[in-house]
Amino acid sequence: MLIPEPPQVETLIAETDDAGIGMSYVLREEEQLAQVWSEADRTEHEHSVREIIDRLGGVRQLVEVVRIRSDSIWERFITLTLERLLSNQLREFLDGVDVQILALSQQMVEADCEIDRLRARVQKRRGWLKEKIAALEPMAHRTSTQTHLNMMLARVEGLEAYLLGRKDVAPEAYEYHYKRHTTLPGDLLYIRVRLSTTRIAILASNRSKQLGELDTELVGLLPEIDRYKSALTALVTRIECISEISRYWLAYLDIAGDEKIAASQEPE
Repeated sequence: MLIPEPPQVETLIAETDDAGIGMSYVLREEEQLAQVWSEADRTEHEHSVREIIDRLGGVRQLVEVVRIRSDSIWERFITLTLERLLSNQLREFLDGVDVQILALSQQMVEADCEIDRLRARVQKRRGWLKEKIAALEPMAHRTSTQTHLNMMLARVEGLEAYLLGRKDVAPEAYEYHYKRHTTLPGDLLYIRVRLSTTRIAILASNRSKQLGELDTELVGLLPEIDRYKSALTALVTRIECISEISRYWLAYLDIAGDEKIAASQEPE
């Protein structure tokens, strides 16, 4: 991750008024700003978000398939169990239900794992964006735009007073230029540096807001992921309920079978 220059550099430039140092600093920050969020980063993020949305659609379909199969097993179980018991076919019926549950459980595990992977993917992408935002924040807030504008305005007023010999400006502004014997190229370069650093601050702030909006879009995917997780949990609970009841029925059949065997072995 790119690490912004420490804030002391900006303060040093303001205090020394060295335009040469300032332009070097501006070039470094412009390069850093370009590296924090490049065209490749934008393309990568868009591709990643599209992939997440596509996979989310796959999860939606998978959960729906699981729901349909779960409903079918549940309906057959609650409507046919007693009938199969009375016709002495309950054990075969429960064995068939168990085979269906086993196949469905594999789909449930697949759906559950994919949901967890999607949530982790969203969080990882959000962490990546937050790193970018953290790298932009110092550039956006190192020196306020208003401060830069005030400094440039004071410099222009002082330069104007010095060149025209005017006295209707703040004495310190006039004396500052007079004592330094400021040249026009030097002042123009100074203003250029200040304009450049102000522009960088504005761009960094706007880009930080843009990345914040992208993060908000990712956050918007989480409720849908959570809904699928909750729906799948309810289906798993239903299937576990069927399995538990089936075990009770099988235990009943075993006990009933043992009693029949014992009764048949009793002497006449």
